[in-house]
Amino acid sequence: MWLNQRTLDAIRLMAELSARWPQAVKAADLATATGITFLNVQKTAHALSRSGLLEAERGRYGGLRLVRSADEIKVAEIVRAFEPTDCPANFLLTDQTDDPVAKLMFRAHRGFFQPLEETSLADIETRAVAGQGQAAPRSIRVRA
Repeated sequence: MWLNQRTLDAIRLMAELSARWPQAVKAADLATATGITFLNVQKTAHALSRSGLLEAERGRYGGLRLVRSADEIKVAEIVRAFEPTDCPANFLLTDQTDDPVAKLMFRAHRGFFQPLEETSLADIETRAVAGQGQAAPRSIRVRA
């Protein structure tokens, strides 16, 4: 299964916010820190806010912040907010069918999501910002 770029951007934004939690972070600062364009930060943050994963506060002292601590948010929650939710019904009925294709697809789907379900935002960290006013590379690594 492939994830679209907006989903990857959402994971990067949430990881950056987790590193700064509970402080609110301006969208412009997130764009600089992650290398994601300001417009895409705004669009992605809006969708994350509608999904109940982050809160946005307007005003001079406002910004974006996680609604829960990073260890309470699983990466799979972020992925589900951005990826299509429609899947063939036979995925859900694999114990009631002999269709080998349906069983294979269910195992593949489960295999893809299992690590995302087990990984919290606290388990991942963003790379250090390269320098003041310079965009950091757009990558995430998992803590060992």
